[in-house]
Amino acid sequence: MSRTRLALTMAGAAVAVALAGWALGVLFPPASGREFGRRAAWRTDAQWRSVARASTRLLKRAAARTREELENRKKHVTGAV
Repeated sequence: MSRTRLALTMAGAAVAVALAGWALGVLFPPASGREFGRRAAWRTDAQWRSVARASTRLLKRAAARTREELENRKKHVTGAV
């Protein structure tokens, strides 16, 4: 079996499994539509808060590193002059 055929077979199998999972989820939902919507909204909000915290930490670290690098270069330039 060629690599292309194998890749297409695997992709087709993945799509089939995803569709089967979707169908089972629609046929046998774990909660009512309203409850599912409430849970999905809560999880989405929680994920956004997590992303906001992580990005804030990342920006603070980047700013601190930038300040440190600027100070190092300032010392280097003033020492050379």
